[in-house]
Amino acid sequence: MDNIRNKYRNLIIVALVVLGLAISFVYNVAADQMGKTYQGSARESIVEVKKSFLKDTVNNVILRIERKQNEQVEWYKHLAEDIKISLENYNGSSGEMFLSLSMERFQSSDDFSVFIAERQTQTIIYSSTAIADDNSGLSFDEIQAIEAASPVFFRFESEEYSIVFYVTKEVIDEQVKAWVHDEIHSYRFSNDIYIWVNEVIDYNGGDRYAIRRIHPNLKDTEGMYLSTDMTDIAGNHPYLTELEGVRQDGELFFNYYFKKNNSDVISEKITYAKLYEEYDWIIAMGVHLDDVRAYADQTALQSERNIKNIMLAVAGTTAFLTAVALIFVSLLEKWYFKNTSKVLSDEIYRDSLTMAYNRRGAENHLKSAFSAYKITDRNAAIIMLDIDDFKKINDECGHDKGDFVLKQTAELLNRHIRSTDFLCRWGGDEFLIICHGLKEDDVIPFTDKLLSVVSELAFECSDDKKKRCITISMGVSGFINMDPDFSSAVIRADKALYRSKARGKNRVTVEL
Repeated sequence: MDNIRNKYRNLIIVALVVLGLAISFVYNVAADQMGKTYQGSARESIVEVKKSFLKDTVNNVILRIERKQNEQVEWYKHLAEDIKISLENYNGSSGEMFLSLSMERFQSSDDFSVFIAERQTQTIIYSSTAIADDNSGLSFDEIQAIEAASPVFFRFESEEYSIVFYVTKEVIDEQVKAWVHDEIHSYRFSNDIYIWVNEVIDYNGGDRYAIRRIHPNLKDTEGMYLSTDMTDIAGNHPYLTELEGVRQDGELFFNYYFKKNNSDVISEKITYAKLYEEYDWIIAMGVHLDDVRAYADQTALQSERNIKNIMLAVAGTTAFLTAVALIFVSLLEKWYFKNTSKVLSDEIYRDSLTMAYNRRGAENHLKSAFSAYKITDRNAAIIMLDIDDFKKINDECGHDKGDFVLKQTAELLNRHIRSTDFLCRWGGDEFLIICHGLKEDDVIPFTDKLLSVVSELAFECSDDKKKRCITISMGVSGFINMDPDFSSAVIRADKALYRSKARGKNRVTVEL
């Protein structure tokens, strides 16, 4: 019996050894094949990853440009509303006093173009820019043309005067372009990566077809003219290739040779370029391929070694480690997904300064609240508020102190609203509170409480150490059956807010 048991044991051992050798042989052959395959595809894979990075980064720059444009427009609209309120306050003055105060008010806002005309004769008596050849007045068509071309346009009628004031697109574009220049120069990337911008003057190419607007690697050449006849060290025509690509498809990847940053070394570079038509800008970003090749070779070699080491392990150990790895990866994936989802949600729906919901988050909550109202008839109070004379805080104390006031105001409001309410930063110093199920009789006590707690917020300017307080103005609305969507309630709340401003600020106007 022992003899049979020993034979059986030896047979199992031999079988396991043979099986182990067979598995080792098969795995080693597979490892060699995988190493060769990986060696050939590693560079291509890494290049594809780099291309995705280049394209995503350029597209994000374009998104930031468009966001900055919108921010500038909204800022000027708020400033124009302040000007309009000032004009309304001047309206009770005599004609000469009204005119003097109005002109003085506009002189503090250099970016606005202004026309003041007598209402009866329509004769222009003040103009900040030259559009008409004489003082005969602006025709209806001319005013319409100005309004259509200007992102910010306002009209005001007093008893004696008609006032047109607006901000041109050119003014906003100049400010945005200057901001983009500084922004791109502030970016820092590893491996000699940077973003540059060429402005196309002639889409047909040739000498002086474009101007180099932004180039962190060649700052001294910014402003120089470019030619499609220029070649790199290999005789390629990168500017011609770039121009033809964006002219045909709006974007392209292409290769050429260029020197590395702070070095005389010239190497092949892969670049992604995209045309931003509004400015005739070609925004581009590239990466040197010799760095990619070195990284790919190193990665492939290390990967081959790791694969061979793994293949030498016995089948049982491999199976055990695989099971442990699968369990660990599963747990790690759940943890990572949970945390990543929260981070992404905060980035998408939270305002980075105040940590209140941003406008996108507000619109999501408003859509949900409006849908609930349509189904259950359960209404929500929509409270629009902003900080009174916030521009004065920025002007006198600086934007850092303005940011401090915004954050402190948001924290105060969050502490005193209900757990079911949502505080959102609508834009600038304007906030929106969505109060689900707040009864009509409770609106005034609720908003009065918010007025009171915010008025207790005190801060100091760094220069005078004088205690300052803030106030807020509010407009309240809610959904009604005739509303096609939530925006109607928001518009009513916004109008109510401006009525609070017109009535003297630090108050609430309700329109339910």
